Amino acid sequence: MGGLRSLRTGSSGVKRLALLGVSLLAGCELFRPPPAILDPEWPQLETSDFGEMQNVSMSGGLWFGGGVTEGDVKLAFRRGVRHILDLSFDDDEVGFDLKETCASYGIELIDAGLVDAESLGGDERALVLEIFRDRERHPLLVVCEAGSTSAAYFALWRILDHEMPVDVALDEARRAGMRPGTLEEYVRAQAALLGRED
Repeated sequence: MGGLRSLRTGSSGVKRLALLGVSLLAGCELFRPPPAILDPEWPQLETSDFGEMQNVSMSGGLWFGGGVTEGDVKLAFRRGVRHILDLSFDDDEVGFDLKETCASYGIELIDAGLVDAESLGGDERALVLEIFRDRERHPLLVVCEAGSTSAAYFALWRILDHEMPVDVALDEARRAGMRPGTLEEYVRAQAALLGRED
């Protein structure tokens, strides 16, 4: 009789163990760790040099910075650049005829026609981003007075085309030479207008 009882108890214990095992497996299935977050898809930004230019950064086939000189245009030609995007404001002093110098090297100068930081809007954004996106124009050199405007538009490109978070893009742009203030507000406003807010 005692043997039969211990057999029943043993059988019951085995069932309990089996149920516990199934529960544990189900629990593992339900509580899987979240998938690993992939590295972001945007191209790396590196500090660079470009002759006498200031605040120069480079990403893929795009260089940007400020204070371009005649020697920098010559260097651009040697580096295979055939298109320069000018983001200088009306009052910025270049110190030489940029258009004529570019023409002498067979480089297309694209003047974005920026008046000042306060008057920037959607038309300028559309033009600049169209040039940034045109791989046929890469390698591309983007210039302005001191690298601030170039860095701001680069940040906007990162936000809109590479889905970089706004604050991350702006932090990167500050390190690349963008002055905080009006240009930063412009980038935030354009990103919000196009549905990209942090």
